[in-house]
Amino acid sequence: MTQMQPILEAEPSGAPSAGATAIPQDCERLVAALIELSPYRTVLRPLLSDIARIGRANRQISAALTIVELRADFAHTGRLRRADLGPERTALLGFLEYIRFASPDFLRSVGEWPVGGMRDRG
Repeated sequence: MTQMQPILEAEPSGAPSAGATAIPQDCERLVAALIELSPYRTVLRPLLSDIARIGRANRQISAALTIVELRADFAHTGRLRRADLGPERTALLGFLEYIRFASPDFLRSVGEWPVGGMRDRG
């Protein structure tokens, strides 16, 4: 009896292959480098571990991080430039912007932390 070999389909251009979709071991380092490219870096730095965890759990952000890691050869260089973000720039920087404006620090600054803070004083 012969064993059948799986058929491997070609990945669409620019998409990571099935073996490359895992976030690199140094995801937190990559996210830290990404945060440094954000205008909100001062506020986001203390949230690094949470941002990395959320990024790994989100399919779109996880895939974008993987593509950028490969494009920048981040595992070898440890460097991330704005040009390395490519078309994933919008998703990744939008993700950081969303976290900034959903952060307890920002919500507190506009009187909404704890959630509903000012509205409940009515």
